[in-house]
Amino acid sequence: MKDLEFTSLQFNNIQWSISRLGENVLLLKAPPATKIETIHRAVHSIKRSLGDGLSDIVSAYDSIALFGGDCDSFIDRLSNWDEVEEEDQRAQTHVEIPICYEMGLDTSQLAESLKIKVEELIKIHVDGLYRSLFVGFTPGFIYADGLDRRLFFPRKKAPRTRVPAGSVGIAGEQTGIYSLDSPGGWNIIGRTPLRLFDIEKRPPMKVQVGTSFSFRRISTEEFEAWRD
Repeated sequence: MKDLEFTSLQFNNIQWSISRLGENVLLLKAPPATKIETIHRAVHSIKRSLGDGLSDIVSAYDSIALFGGDCDSFIDRLSNWDEVEEEDQRAQTHVEIPICYEMGLDTSQLAESLKIKVEELIKIHVDGLYRSLFVGFTPGFIYADGLDRRLFFPRKKAPRTRVPAGSVGIAGEQTGIYSLDSPGGWNIIGRTPLRLFDIEKRPPMKVQVGTSFSFRRISTEEFEAWRD
């Protein structure tokens, strides 16, 4: 593995710091206070620049990890990428996600803690407009902003050992969606019947990073009858 010839990279009007996370993994870190929208636009520019050379690309609040291929080649190609920055079409896409609040595991308890009625909690949440910030801690888990501050609440002190796929939760200032069965400590207020992550599909996620989305309330009967 060769040492990096550069410790920084100018790309998409950002001065990125560069480090390796592995032999074929490159980490680009943006300066402090870089807006998440800027990170998202850079992700799509990188995809256009590197194309099939990438096996995966993962963004976070202020960084982007590039997987696969030759890291030195990645740096060289990005350094010479002269494409005019285009508005990301995905940012203009809106996805509606059905949600059954009756299947929330913590809805009543959370409403009581917030000192509001259950129906008020549901109305506030379903009226919100959200945006997928990034994906973690399991494949397809969606972290989103846009949560009304009236619903801000810490994650559970004792995480569950299993949270069903499709569960929609609240933790801190975000709402999140579990795409797979997994342990988790978010306050679960509902569940969607949509299969949000499918490794056999391209792209595997229904809600891409940077995509805006909202919820549409459905009944328990509609949830049980849903065919995705």
